Amino acid sequence: MKKMVSKDTIIATMTDLVNSLNETNPSSEFTNFLADSLATIKSSNGVAFTGQLQYFFNRAPVVKFSDNITFTPEEEKLYHKLLSLNELGNNLWGASL
Repeated sequence: MKKMVSKDTIIATMTDLVNSLNETNPSSEFTNFLADSLATIKSSNGVAFTGQLQYFFNRAPVVKFSDNITFTPEEEKLYHKLLSLNELGNNLWGASL
């Protein structure tokens, strides 16, 4: 059985990445997308939370690619950690809300 991922873990990882990107790429499209997504996800609960998170997981790689942003090694690590938290499957998710 998979270990449940907490909303707090997701928000903490996103916050760390936003804070770093605000220093290295403050005006990039991806930084803005991530900051907006974080604000929306923080204020969402239940099905709205999983829906917003799924939207983020679907869009993040596209926005990152189109922005042509370059991450620092630490940002790359945080980005991959964040995407690895995507455990949605058919609207059933192992997050403890």
